Amino acid sequence: MDNFQELLYAPVYSEKTRKFLEQQFSRLQGECYLDHAGATLYADNQIKLSLNNLLSSLYTNPHSSGLNANLTEETIDNIRYRVLEHFHTTQDEYSIIFTSGATASLKLVAETFNFHNGCNEKNDGQFVHLQDNHTSVLGMRDLVVQKGAKVTAINYDETFTILELNCNENHSFQNDKANSLFVYSAQYSNWFVMLDAASFAATNDLNLSVFKPDFVCISFYKMFGYPTGLGALLVRNESAEVLKKVYYGGGTVDVVLSSKMQHVKKNSLHQRFEDGTISFLSIASLQHGLKILSDISMSQISAHVFSLARYLHHSLLSLYHHNRQPLVKLYCDSDYENINLQGGIISFNVLRANGEYVGYTEVLNMAALYKIHLRTGCFCNPGACQRHLQLSNDDILNNYNSGYTCGGSTDLINGYPTGAVRVSFGYMSTEKDIQSLLLMLVKCFISGPEIVKYPLWSSDFKLKLKLNLENLKSVVISDDYKINDTDSKNTKINKFIKIKNETVEMMNNNTIASNVYIKDQNSFELFKVFLYPIKSCGSYEVKNSWKLTSKGLQYDREWMIVTSTGVCLTQKQETKLCMIKPIIDLNRNELVLHYPNMPSICVPLNIASYEIVNGKLCKGKICGHKVEGIDCGSEVSEWLSLALGRPNLRLIRHSESSEKKKINKPELSFASQSQYLLINSASISWLADEIPNDFNCIKDSMLPRFRGNFVIKGCSPFEEINWKSVKIGNCTFEVEGVCTRCQMICIDQTTGIKTVEPLRTLAEKFHGKLRFGIYLVNSGIEDYLQIGDKVYCY
Repeated sequence: MDNFQELLYAPVYSEKTRKFLEQQFSRLQGECYLDHAGATLYADNQIKLSLNNLLSSLYTNPHSSGLNANLTEETIDNIRYRVLEHFHTTQDEYSIIFTSGATASLKLVAETFNFHNGCNEKNDGQFVHLQDNHTSVLGMRDLVVQKGAKVTAINYDETFTILELNCNENHSFQNDKANSLFVYSAQYSNWFVMLDAASFAATNDLNLSVFKPDFVCISFYKMFGYPTGLGALLVRNESAEVLKKVYYGGGTVDVVLSSKMQHVKKNSLHQRFEDGTISFLSIASLQHGLKILSDISMSQISAHVFSLARYLHHSLLSLYHHNRQPLVKLYCDSDYENINLQGGIISFNVLRANGEYVGYTEVLNMAALYKIHLRTGCFCNPGACQRHLQLSNDDILNNYNSGYTCGGSTDLINGYPTGAVRVSFGYMSTEKDIQSLLLMLVKCFISGPEIVKYPLWSSDFKLKLKLNLENLKSVVISDDYKINDTDSKNTKINKFIKIKNETVEMMNNNTIASNVYIKDQNSFELFKVFLYPIKSCGSYEVKNSWKLTSKGLQYDREWMIVTSTGVCLTQKQETKLCMIKPIIDLNRNELVLHYPNMPSICVPLNIASYEIVNGKLCKGKICGHKVEGIDCGSEVSEWLSLALGRPNLRLIRHSESSEKKKINKPELSFASQSQYLLINSASISWLADEIPNDFNCIKDSMLPRFRGNFVIKGCSPFEEINWKSVKIGNCTFEVEGVCTRCQMICIDQTTGIKTVEPLRTLAEKFHGKLRFGIYLVNSGIEDYLQIGDKVYCY
């Protein structure tokens, strides 16, 4: 860590705590996890203690009678006490209702809150929420409207004014005798009625002895990672009567008549509201997560994540391109100098040197190459996203009509972002995580030699900078804090610059030229043909001719490897798949599989009719497409598991779906997108020349990385993206579109080693348009192709 970073980051944990956390999360092994607001990580001790507890205990349904049922109930009651103690309160003041999560807690209050309170219909209460709130809070509106409540949304700038005007000292909205509900995020203020503490409670000390909201929703997996699917609603006992429950499930009533509409609900609040059998085994494991947080203390955790967030925020502000343009645009409401105003979350978008936005999908792909886990999009907080991105309601609806959806991959529309990148820290995060992120951003997105500008954020920082100036020899301070004033190096001029610029403009405009290209029949030829018998495994190169079928090249993506959970295994999860080399022996009707330092194994090419009828049928999805396959047996399963070091792998052979085929849709085997992928060798050569020599990417490995079926030669780089149809030999293909690339092209197909290239250069040269190669589909007529066939394009 250099001197500047030392000024930014002040360690909070003791050396003992740091070593303890390293031991508890050693399984990360180089992974950089920065999505703790989505779900934090569980410690090794949690799982070990939970397992030992389950193995040494006999927990039974707490609704049953008997010794073990009573033990289960006592354990759960003890956990209730421990949870309330964690939030500095007791059962005298609060009750705890276990739910499936924070969302279920919010829904429970929306469904049961009594807005009428005996008033007439014109005098119902209000439901008030911030625009900057979780989607689950916004979802409450439709329920409360049905109950007659008036809904009001408050924007960020109005918050404190409205609170002052409408809230009395008991924290409830004044509206004569009707009840009103105010839902607030714990990250904004101390005045609460219903507090959404799902994110806040993970890294902050929520003290219910000082602040006493009526309702608090929490999610345990955000606090300590395990178990998932378990949350709680904390209800202030004084406010419990405002929740009027209608539905009742098993265990929530003292008596009920089946022949008459009559029942009596249990007196205890949590017994009335916890319908059915609660998740008692998961609840029993909460004690081990709570112990982790108590051992470190929430005050230390809060200071730790704030220190990390401050370090990253200030570091991002200091990074500039060679032309002095900032690398990122930050979205925040504080300067990250006050722990009382800021938590451990940072949102931003990356900018190119010319000021253009980098799509968050591109950032996500690059992060994956560095084993960095982060969140992109709007993070289920559409109000904050709208405010920071300065989008009107019409803008959001227009974006939706243009293809944007929550959780989708449409990250830029007309050059402007639809979301952002979010980094969030947990109690086990480290400064190394930040350094990994900064390294990725500098390596993948800085244009030219970076300039570091060191802002003087506070008087404390100014003092430290003055005292350490002798050690900061590269620092030059001027009035505008510009540092490292270095001229950029001359950019390399290549012979394809004109073609590149035309291609960039066309790809940015997302259009295909209307020109019809008719080339000399001697200028293009089919140079190579590859098929990939097992999805995501090594290629098989055709030496002479090969058959086309209604699904594509014969035997292409005919098999796939699935995990014990039935999920298709790809190189994104296991790079060693490329080391499995298939050989198709047509004479012996066998698929022969090879893997380094292992004997080969054979799989029959033909499926007997009885195997199709009697074989084990497996169903799943690939890129949203439903697929079916026949299990190829235990022998090859054991071979694959031994080769890849993963237990219970299965080899599945493609089988025709029993479902009715969609009309006008081409048939596919286990291919993700299309029947064929065409690659232009000139485009490969251009891209290889563009990759800087100092990056660990062997240029001879470029062609296999793109995993094309047809490789052609004789045309100009990227000319193929203009084509609408292609004729190879006697076979005609329609162009379905350009192939969008991800981090898989960064895997060397001969070694399984992953690098940042060529994805980084592809993104840089085409401004985030990660497209390379074109998809083809034919009419389904069976025919043969020959290496050296003439290629015509139209």
